[in-house]
Amino acid sequence: MSTAFNILIYLLFGVLVFGSLAPLSSHPHWFIRGWDFPRVQIVLIAIVAAIAFVSVNMVNARAPAISCISISILATAIAAWHLFRIVPYTILAKTQATTWDVVQADEESVNQRRFRLLVTNVEMENDRFEQWSQVIRDTDVDMVIAAEIDDRWKPILEELKPIFPHQIIYPQDNWYGMAMLSRLPIRESEIRFRIQDDIPSIDAMVELPSGEEIRVIGVHPRPPEPIRDNDATARDAELVIWGKELAEDDRPIVIGGDLNDVAWSPSTRLFLRLSQLLDPRRGRGFFNSFHADHVWMRFPLDHVFHSTHFGVRDLQRLGHVGSDHFPILIDLQLQPVLKQEQEPLEEKASDEEEAEEKLQRAVESEEINMSSTPVSMRTPAIG
Repeated sequence: MSTAFNILIYLLFGVLVFGSLAPLSSHPHWFIRGWDFPRVQIVLIAIVAAIAFVSVNMVNARAPAISCISISILATAIAAWHLFRIVPYTILAKTQATTWDVVQADEESVNQRRFRLLVTNVEMENDRFEQWSQVIRDTDVDMVIAAEIDDRWKPILEELKPIFPHQIIYPQDNWYGMAMLSRLPIRESEIRFRIQDDIPSIDAMVELPSGEEIRVIGVHPRPPEPIRDNDATARDAELVIWGKELAEDDRPIVIGGDLNDVAWSPSTRLFLRLSQLLDPRRGRGFFNSFHADHVWMRFPLDHVFHSTHFGVRDLQRLGHVGSDHFPILIDLQLQPVLKQEQEPLEEKASDEEEAEEKLQRAVESEEINMSSTPVSMRTPAIG
């Protein structure tokens, strides 16, 4: 029995080592890119497996001491490797986006530059419309970016018009429909197709009560996953294209949605280095948004990133809305003086080469409608 148990542990650590090293590869296959996700789970499994191995073998004295020492060292190395990536997204690390203290200023004037955004993947097949709608009503946000909207959701969104009179809805039955609902005036807007003609993004200019305008973008790139045998090419290229474009824009920017990517992945961090936007999760917590029904398998997939014009008043993961995703709510304060205090991720010399590699891979893909020079297809948004 102990021998079989030991063999099982050895095999398990073989898988953990492979899964720990796989993200070092830039290959877009879903089986490789999928290992970007479960870093927290790998740490916990490695520690528990090592403790179990040592405990069982101390009792039965079946494995030599060197095996116990080796497994312990290997578990420690695996845990350290993953903690290096995930600790920046815990309260143990320094926040990247400054926390805005409302007490320091006149509340009325400050609130005119406040922007509360809720990002939600409704799950297209979710039929708990009222539960979702009630959560939205209770949040008192300025804007909602909703992913996976199809025609069934249109009447629900219509019912919210008294609260969100400005609406951009692009329903689709392929899990990539999108909507932007706003209490604030939307002055300009476009439906944009950055990579594929069935994967929309919404790009809008929104006017705050102060009269200042901010750029708000809703995105939902296609994930690497085994069911449809999708690799990460489309997702990574879309993030690169947005990153490059936003780097050239000096206006206040907020981009949010289900990125189908974790906060600590190489592709998300490349996007942040290219765009020079901030990740409010850093120093605040994981805020795991998927999977809402499985505590043991949750990841931070729904994101909001913002330019250095903003400080963070609050960041929350909301409750269950019937979807497999929890909504994420962020409360931002437009305060351009913070630009001098906040530091985006430092750019790397290899970023441009890595970005071009991802774009070239997309150009060569038979499943992606993309010319050698990425051009956004634009459709005027209908509110």
